[in-house]
Amino acid sequence: MRWPQMDHVRQGQANVMISGEIFRTVTDQCWNPLQRIEDMEREGVTQQVLSVMPELFSYWAQPEDALLFCRSMNETISRMVSDHPDKFIGLGIVPLQNPDLAAKELELVKKAYGLAGVQIGTNVEGIPIGDSRFSPFFEMAEKLNVAVFVHPINPPAQDRIVGPKMLNNLIGFPTDIAYAATSMITGLVLEKFPNLKICFSHGGGSFSTVLPRLTHGWETMPLFHEALPKSPMEYAKKFYFDTLVYHPKVFAYLRNIFSVNQLIVGSDYPFVIRETPPGKILKGQSNLTDEDFNQMRRENALRFLFG
Repeated sequence: MRWPQMDHVRQGQANVMISGEIFRTVTDQCWNPLQRIEDMEREGVTQQVLSVMPELFSYWAQPEDALLFCRSMNETISRMVSDHPDKFIGLGIVPLQNPDLAAKELELVKKAYGLAGVQIGTNVEGIPIGDSRFSPFFEMAEKLNVAVFVHPINPPAQDRIVGPKMLNNLIGFPTDIAYAATSMITGLVLEKFPNLKICFSHGGGSFSTVLPRLTHGWETMPLFHEALPKSPMEYAKKFYFDTLVYHPKVFAYLRNIFSVNQLIVGSDYPFVIRETPPGKILKGQSNLTDEDFNQMRRENALRFLFG
């Protein structure tokens, strides 16, 4: 059975089972809000934004079946938020394999479940989110002013990664997020929907290094220049990125390529690859002002989620 299932192996620990195999072992921070709150207080976190594991998007399923699963996940997150409104903000999921159905569901996500937005994958069964078929979804997201958070899923070229399976996360995810961010520009999504609020996880992956090359190509290649009304750099100024890049020099580069106003503290809580405590990467950045810290730790996130 491909639908995700929880196999509770011991107190506070469970295996996420997909197609009869262990996909990931998780702890009760994934489902116990009181445990999350305890961790937050210990690490100096005022609020968390809740979202599901990307594997739960279930883009492989029939849209009507996926819709029921999405609603179950959204109800769970909504309940956690309503039980602890001062601690949690929620993002839902939608069956993006059917863009019209996903667009219609966005109104329910916002008004019925009270969530700030949705999390989507970088691709839907290999189709990049910048493809024109997803226009109905992005049009509605802009209309409803909901936040869209993008996380990698099933990155391409997995057969070219040498080593343990976990390297797909470490190598494939940053590459996949760059594909997605680029597709939003070259697919003219931001040209069509300039007020769309969208944030890319993992610092945008390798997008920050692709962007200067992309911009240079736009400036020097007539066909590309004709196909894209504005410079890729101009479109990129509309994106948000989280700060989960693991090294101060990478963060400094990200800050210089984009701006402080585009960066939001990310954590990947509660998984092993998380940053502990969230925002640790900001420490030691001597040229950041108190206002810069406040922007990245709080104000940018609030603007992205509710602005």
